[in-house]
Amino acid sequence: MRSFLVFIIILLSFNITHSQQKHSEKGANKDIKVKIVPYLSYNRTYEFMFGAVPMVMYKANKKDTVSPESISGLMGIYTTNKTWFALAFSKLYLQEDHWRITIGAGLGTANSQFMSGGTTSNFIDYQTGADFLKLEVQRKIGKNLYFGANYMYTKFNNEFDFDTPVNEEVTLNGLGFVFLRDKRDNVYYPRKGSELNLNYTGYLSFMGNDDESSKIELKYNTFFKTNRANDVIALRAYGGFGLGEVPFNNLLVVEGTDLRGYSMGEYRGKQLIALQGEYRYNFKGNMGLVGFAGFGTIYGSNIESNNGKILPSIGAGYRYTAFPENKMNVGLDVAAGSGDWGIYFRIGEAF
Repeated sequence: MRSFLVFIIILLSFNITHSQQKHSEKGANKDIKVKIVPYLSYNRTYEFMFGAVPMVMYKANKKDTVSPESISGLMGIYTTNKTWFALAFSKLYLQEDHWRITIGAGLGTANSQFMSGGTTSNFIDYQTGADFLKLEVQRKIGKNLYFGANYMYTKFNNEFDFDTPVNEEVTLNGLGFVFLRDKRDNVYYPRKGSELNLNYTGYLSFMGNDDESSKIELKYNTFFKTNRANDVIALRAYGGFGLGEVPFNNLLVVEGTDLRGYSMGEYRGKQLIALQGEYRYNFKGNMGLVGFAGFGTIYGSNIESNNGKILPSIGAGYRYTAFPENKMNVGLDVAAGSGDWGIYFRIGEAF
């Protein structure tokens, strides 16, 4: 399977390289936009992270004036705690936005940690070698409504640094469906409207999973214009629910999008609920700032005191518009949580 993932990454890499060649041959081609963005970040688990993210934005069909532009990209990251990963991704908008296709593939090794349970909780180091492949296809079924299916393959090789080290290999095959109501005025930088996303993925025994489990995710984002014409207030509600025998690698972790400011892997459980808001301030030109705050909690943790504990998050960030035609931003966020903090590199907005 790893060789197949490498093939997918090379295939998507060819798409980007081919687009770069066309861009250089034709000069400022309005139909193909290429950016290579340096990646620099830091958190308390992976330490300093650096790499590069080449991206291409383009119309899949030049005659299609309705669909948003599609995007493809690569990401290669190495960190000072010897974590590394490489991935390729594409988000395609086709046939006057009647079809939306997401594909991603990646591989790497992460040196991380988690909080053990029991009477004396402490951090346990672990290493995970991971491969993944994701495919999601959505079809428009009505005004602003989409329905589709998804497939998720992940393979983990875990090495836990207990007093007696434990090694395990976990392969997960997930199949599910997605429902989307998308009333945003722009998929890359909405200034008004809302997005409701319901995603179910089942990891069932007939697909070769050792233990049956399911994951349900409900996301609601809404956006408001402000008195300043270019600024936006964005609000997000998230609920993630793991059912059945959820394996360690599939537990929900407080980090990243929900919520920023937690980078040590301390809060991990079967359920995660989070609310947050963000103010997006735009200067004239291609730069902006964001300020955000929120809170959340987890349930189903093996550490009883973490269940239901209110976890606050607050921070600010910088944005640079990499693709001005679509207001597609990249940037950095600095966030603080309860006893934790992190710096996050962003491609697009947090939500």
